[in-house]
Amino acid sequence: MIAVAHIEHQLPGRVRLRVPSKRGDISYFERAVKELSRHPAVRELAASPLTGCITLLHSEPLQAIIDAAADLILFEMGETKPGVKAREAKQAERVSRGANLAGHVAAGLTGMSLFQAARGNVVGNAAESFWLSFSAQNMLGRADLAAVFAAAGIWQLLRGQLLGSAASLFFYSMVMRQVAAVEEARARNRTVASRAMKAAK
Repeated sequence: MIAVAHIEHQLPGRVRLRVPSKRGDISYFERAVKELSRHPAVRELAASPLTGCITLLHSEPLQAIIDAAADLILFEMGETKPGVKAREAKQAERVSRGANLAGHVAAGLTGMSLFQAARGNVVGNAAESFWLSFSAQNMLGRADLAAVFAAAGIWQLLRGQLLGSAASLFFYSMVMRQVAAVEEARARNRTVASRAMKAAK
């Protein structure tokens, strides 16, 4: 009999499913990871046999992945609990508002950048340029843009334009601490999952 999955948490492009009947079944979750990772809409996938959860980052509507899981006899979707539906609707509304605000901010920043370029103020200090290089590589996945910003940073370094304002440097520091914490948590989760799988073998 096919397992039943329930949506535990959902945001646009991310969902956590719980498959309660398969909790603790390591071979089931290994197979789920192996099979669903092949789906073109799945960008990242993690499973936890200990909690019975599958977390998916996806680029297409979730239904295509759910249909594939049913075809593979992995799971079918059960009813989502009413409390979860209401919570997800509120979260989706917050995300939508945040996305709209982010779009307006991006448009404003683009306009200001064109204004500054017209005034001849094109390149910031070295610290800012190196930060932009890091961000272009790690947040946008743009190695070409990262190289341009790194070159601008070296050029400004050679001109003696090293540091930006204290506020900017403090902000960069805070963001890097957050990035480090997220990477550490991901590494810890991978280690825990790996140990759980090895212990079951």
